[in-house]
Amino acid sequence: MFVLEKQFSFAHKVICCIMKITQEKDFSKSMFINSKYQNMWESLSFPANQALKKETSHEATFFFVIEGSIIFSMNDSRNHIVSEQEMFLVPDNCSYNIKVLKPVHLLSCSFSVETLFSEQKMIDELIPLHNDTQDDFVKLPVNKVIKDYLLLLERCIKDGLDSYYFFNLKKHELFILLFAYYTREELARFLFDILSENVQFRGFVINNFLNVKNVQELAGRANYSTSGFIKKFQRYFKESPYRWIQQQKAKLIMNDINEGAKSLQEIATEYKFSSYQHFAHFCKIQFGFPPSELVNKYKIIDSGKIYGKNICQSGKN
Repeated sequence: MFVLEKQFSFAHKVICCIMKITQEKDFSKSMFINSKYQNMWESLSFPANQALKKETSHEATFFFVIEGSIIFSMNDSRNHIVSEQEMFLVPDNCSYNIKVLKPVHLLSCSFSVETLFSEQKMIDELIPLHNDTQDDFVKLPVNKVIKDYLLLLERCIKDGLDSYYFFNLKKHELFILLFAYYTREELARFLFDILSENVQFRGFVINNFLNVKNVQELAGRANYSTSGFIKKFQRYFKESPYRWIQQQKAKLIMNDINEGAKSLQEIATEYKFSSYQHFAHFCKIQFGFPPSELVNKYKIIDSGKIYGKNICQSGKN
């Protein structure tokens, strides 16, 4: 949690509301070392012969083997050896096992489907290359660019950088680097499970949820009955479409309020609220404050204090 001065106790409540909206869902209890950035980035070290098991999670996870080697298996399938400076992706809704061969140091990055919003165009480029018959496990070498990227990330974790926003941005940066420094063919294999049979459905939802007034209209655009659409949506997103749409809309609205480039009336119109009163009610429900109060209170926390403690002041180099 961010370090705030006592006089900003009211602003602290605003931050709590923002974090509630913007943070992704919690993992189930993990066998891994708990991290301040759990559900996002974790730095993990295990001795040789350590056996680890992870039950089904609703989030996908990238693993980077920094040092050592492991045996990895997913959904009780065959074993795969992953060595130093290799990376692999574990899709959501999978259980997996890790057996440490040599003392290992890992970095993991967990993400939900919502993370892919800004990467949807890049993901769409890989769909024509998608092969439904490929192997169920693919690993790639960690190239120099990704290695340097991970070194900085490790340094920030080690130094105790206390910023949700920084580590969330680093997650998006990872996708950009992957698409910039690996071939489309490599990524189509590596991101196989992101490009699976539901990718078109996910892409449709992401591209259309802001353009409809309700779930019924979204289902109609997808050529589903409302009940059939809701069932498919809940299978893939693990959430009711109404609640999911409200949460995503709240994230985008909070970003617009934070940026301050649009008036509140413009925001209300852009997100297709029937009236400003309806917009104000939405903000009150989602954030605990009406929009005008959110704007005023957000100015208090816009001084940089929410971005974490100053590393230099803590005596770390």
